[in-house]
Amino acid sequence: LFGGSQKGIRGFILSFFLYSIPWCITSCYSGLIQELNFHFSDKAMDDEMMKIIETTVPFAVPATIMLMIYVVFSNWSTDKRQSKPLEMYLGVWSVILALICTFGIFFFLGIAFNPVTSTMPFLVLAVGIDDDFLMLAAWRELDFRIPLHQKVALVMADAGASITVTSFTNFFCFGLGYYMCSTPAVADFCLITAWAVLIDYLMQITFFAAVLCYSGRKEETGGLSSCCYKNERSCFRRRLTKNSRVIVPYMHKFFGEKFAPFILRRDVRFVSWVFFVVYTCAALYGCCILKVDISPVKYIRDNSPIQTFVKLADKYIWADNVMPTFHVMNPPDLRDAGKRARLNELVYRLEHTNYSIGRVSTNFWMWQYQQYLNDFPDVDYQTDFYNKKYLRDFFNQIDYSQYRANVKFVSNVSDGEPCIAAFTFETSFYGLDSWDKRQEELFRWRGILDEYPDFDMFLANIFSPFLIDQRHTIAPSSMQTIGAALAMMALISFFFLPDAQSVFLMTWSLLSISMGVCGGLALLGSDLDSVSMGCIVMAIGLAVDYSVHICYRYHRSECSKTAEKVKDTLCSVAWPITQAVSSTLFGLATTAFVPAYLVRVFFQTVYLVNIIGLTHALIWLPQLIAALDPCERVPLRLRLKKH
Repeated sequence: LFGGSQKGIRGFILSFFLYSIPWCITSCYSGLIQELNFHFSDKAMDDEMMKIIETTVPFAVPATIMLMIYVVFSNWSTDKRQSKPLEMYLGVWSVILALICTFGIFFFLGIAFNPVTSTMPFLVLAVGIDDDFLMLAAWRELDFRIPLHQKVALVMADAGASITVTSFTNFFCFGLGYYMCSTPAVADFCLITAWAVLIDYLMQITFFAAVLCYSGRKEETGGLSSCCYKNERSCFRRRLTKNSRVIVPYMHKFFGEKFAPFILRRDVRFVSWVFFVVYTCAALYGCCILKVDISPVKYIRDNSPIQTFVKLADKYIWADNVMPTFHVMNPPDLRDAGKRARLNELVYRLEHTNYSIGRVSTNFWMWQYQQYLNDFPDVDYQTDFYNKKYLRDFFNQIDYSQYRANVKFVSNVSDGEPCIAAFTFETSFYGLDSWDKRQEELFRWRGILDEYPDFDMFLANIFSPFLIDQRHTIAPSSMQTIGAALAMMALISFFFLPDAQSVFLMTWSLLSISMGVCGGLALLGSDLDSVSMGCIVMAIGLAVDYSVHICYRYHRSECSKTAEKVKDTLCSVAWPITQAVSSTLFGLATTAFVPAYLVRVFFQTVYLVNIIGLTHALIWLPQLIAALDPCERVPLRLRLKKH
């Protein structure tokens, strides 16, 4: 061991010296060593979690800048009355102010900022800007000659209602995730996001509404952008006077006059529903192959040096060097042979599970103590087992001093009476080379311990039992959370949406999008864990937005035929929805460069829910509405007007 065999007296003394030094250090400072090891390991994981936050949060700056650039240029128009770049720029600032308020409140309350929460600013930026596009689209549809106060009221009546529905459904969805999620980090993410969405809603109907109002006062000179072309102010007034009709932007006309008739063609509907069947089959297949897998690797960065340690530990330490410590908190009276036999039976069962090494690996002080007592012929277990002299001499011997830390004594008992308050023993296992095997074995150990409730036992010093407990509960917990979220979204929409058909269509769209996100995550290589569960809850909240905007606008349409109603709906909200989706995809593109699993799953979820949701909103949902709605349906308010 130390470079060769040692012979002679000198070699024997040298070997004894080399062996004794580490043994003495370990024996005398075992508590300190364990504390230092725990502190180092715990601090290393805490530092790694902080590294994820430090890596992710700086990406919010380029994401915000990219989002600002996108909204400015996507709302710039040659028609200066329709051009609203500065208004949308301030709309991004309204979301930023909502984030500042949210973080200020929760940091004041002492809620920690964990790695999962670090993705929240990106999410709120993406969701919050959607409402600005809708309000601006509603503003552009109105005649500029309408009085300002009436114009603001019409915008809030048109876009404000659907914004209210989506904001409250998102709030309740994340609130439900907070109450039903068993993972504290994901629960905190849901809580902070829920309140951020609510505060952002308040900023939209106050701050951004005020921005539109101030822009309306200067609309004759080009809105807030009038400072960019002051010399053209008088010419611009003359153009507005000559052309006073409402000018529909080109993209709105494209979706209403070109795109809507195209998707309602019979051949296009047939092809699109064939694609929907293929999409549904792929989503169902992905949901079927989605497996539970929770590993420490997922909570550290891809390029972290701890990755190597975790992989080696998973391959060697946690697989073939597993020695759990079994704590007996209510020891039996070991003077009784029957109770000793029952305790030995427990140890025997633990030594003979599928992955047990066996008796040779068991480290149990009682057996050594019994051998020690057997060296004294006159010892009687009934009277001498708890003899303090024997116990003291046993634990003071060098060969048995290693067991001293395994036994807790009670000092205020008479000699010979039970004086052991608690003790531990260990036995080893091998072949646990997967988390499925570790989960199976851990629950087998717990099942054996549960059969001896009088011993009041638990086990420790093993591979992350918290992760294994999560593996056991994540699937039923996810099903309950997702099912409850879907049910709550349907219930809330029942109160906000105007008719049963809209509720049905919204629920169908929500189910389809959520299923597509779950299946898509599985096909992209994600597993069912605490991170993906939080992302799926987030996807349910985001999926509501697309269907609500379409259903609500379709019902408000005053056209009498389904084709005209679809045309009117897409003309009004298709382009704002497309802008919202494209701005989200553009702004969150930077998160793809964060080398962390939880950020990668967040990125995949946002992209999936936006792409699938946009497809539902622009193609499948309008086609289904047109197929289900009676051809000559007249809105209730028009029928009431006739009477």
